[in-house]
Amino acid sequence: MQQDEFGPTETRLSHYKIRLLWAGVFVSGLVATDLFLNFFCSFWPLLFYLAAAGLGAWKAEKLERRFSGDTAGATFVRRLGIGLALFSALGLVTLSVMPVNWDSKCAWRYCGRAMGLGLLKSPFPVGTPNCGAWSKCANEYRFSPEEYRELLRRIENQGCPAP
Repeated sequence: MQQDEFGPTETRLSHYKIRLLWAGVFVSGLVATDLFLNFFCSFWPLLFYLAAAGLGAWKAEKLERRFSGDTAGATFVRRLGIGLALFSALGLVTLSVMPVNWDSKCAWRYCGRAMGLGLLKSPFPVGTPNCGAWSKCANEYRFSPEEYRELLRRIENQGCPAP
């Protein structure tokens, strides 16, 4: 009878779950900085989230083999990985449902997201800005000429005064 390398409470995860777990571990740093470092008025673009998740999924099998032993260090790393992946999931949900404060000093950073998703914009929704927010976007955010024309069209459609 062959013994399984995992203890009675641990079971072997599928390849999909292993990749998802390590993708979550790699994304956790981006989530943490987006959640807790708002005073720097910065954000991570969608492209960075996709790259971090892809790197975690790509390295997953190698990392899983490395930390699949019964040593205390390997067990600690596996449990830390699960914790970081859960933090990433909860953080992504929080960032997705957290309302945007258009009156803050960093409100300009939401302007790109208000115009729509893109690889170089943050992936989290912002809702529909009010007239003051659109005016702030027109004055403080760097738009391409096409995006600026679209901004002016949205301002006019919402019935706001021109910036």
